[in-house]
Amino acid sequence: MKDTGLLTHQGRRPHRLTLCSRRRWLVGASLGFPGFFLGELLARRAAAGHIASRARSVLVVYAGGGISHHDGFDPKPEAPAEVRGEFGTIATALPGVAFSEYLPALARDVTSFALIRSLTHTQSDHGVSAYLMLRGSPQPDPSFDRPENQLRANPNIGSHVARLIGPRRGLPAYICVPGLSYLATVGYYTAGWMGRRFDPFLLKSDPNSQAFDVSRLALAPAVADERLAARRSLLGKLADERRIADGKTAAIEVQYGRAFEALTTESTRRAFDIDRESAALRDAYGRTRTGQSCLVARRLIEAGVPFVTVDDDIWDHHGGIFPALRLRLPELDAAFSSLLRDLADRGLLESTLVLLLTDFGRTPTINKGAGRDHWPGVFSVVAAGAGIAAGQVIGSSDRLGAAPHERPITPQDVAATLYHLLGLDPFQTYRSVDGRPFHVLDCGEPIRELL
Repeated sequence: MKDTGLLTHQGRRPHRLTLCSRRRWLVGASLGFPGFFLGELLARRAAAGHIASRARSVLVVYAGGGISHHDGFDPKPEAPAEVRGEFGTIATALPGVAFSEYLPALARDVTSFALIRSLTHTQSDHGVSAYLMLRGSPQPDPSFDRPENQLRANPNIGSHVARLIGPRRGLPAYICVPGLSYLATVGYYTAGWMGRRFDPFLLKSDPNSQAFDVSRLALAPAVADERLAARRSLLGKLADERRIADGKTAAIEVQYGRAFEALTTESTRRAFDIDRESAALRDAYGRTRTGQSCLVARRLIEAGVPFVTVDDDIWDHHGGIFPALRLRLPELDAAFSSLLRDLADRGLLESTLVLLLTDFGRTPTINKGAGRDHWPGVFSVVAAGAGIAAGQVIGSSDRLGAAPHERPITPQDVAATLYHLLGLDPFQTYRSVDGRPFHVLDCGEPIRELL
């Protein structure tokens, strides 16, 4: 039997905690070798044939708040009325698999992606759940969800990718579109202790708004090249003199640097310019913030950006869930189905891992406010592209959609799969900017059904 590094000598898969303990021991041993950096180790492992990259880029659509699996990808039409809700179901292209009636395009295109119906964790707080989903590791301290403590947090997965892969064609390695959600505002997409240089480029503008204008990235006519160079030189001199290690100052300097780069790089402005797309394609994505953000994200992937996040939000429906989802689900249906088709039509889907993630699911029972509350016990996510095995449903929830019925999968497993498909060993350790050792991931296994 081939040794995958995840099997015991009898060929049995060890308990997940055993895997964590083993990796920590191996990582601790490796730290004794000075000058042994992650990039060197990855290069050696890749050269030895241990890791083969199948994805060139990653595109994550993050639905902040928690999509109701009962009313979306995992309906329970045979459950009691207080569980099944108001929506009907629609047959998909997979026999025996049904979606909500408000996801007709994704039901039609189900063979182009894999649906995981058994994702599970134990965190019912938005901030802690988002931390786990976006970083692949649990939040070690509840205070980390406060903006002033984000510099102590573990890095977002996108920041790890930005560090390990780096920018291409003059564009930032990690971009968040539109960068307007609560999670973006308080810093959940950031690089944490890795340093501000690996934070995402936040667009901070709605691509569906009349005010969205890519020309704002251009220099004002009165600002000549000489003046721009002078301003940059002055900024550098001030930074040299002050040498302030304060996180806010560092963040400002990074943002200035990115602004200068954007101002002087035509490819950056071109990548964001969705007016270059046909009206028909923009209509297909949907004239919504989610739809047009997904279209911008596709343009960024096409331009070579390694990691793009679409930060969708407003999925936290504690009350009035059914009127809200009658609006939100069709928006997501149009945007995500068009994104997958558009990537495929341009030959980009095979080299792009596309994920639809969310905080958690919603409670099986409808509450007194005609809504559903937080439920991390089981929920659904979507994966597509990068040569994964599409047209399948992985795992299942029980008859009430309250817990995994088979094949429980964790957020760490999703993160491990992402790194694996990029050709990055997810269990390597490296040192932070202040010399402390950190793991890329502590736990998790690539999801075998996708590979």
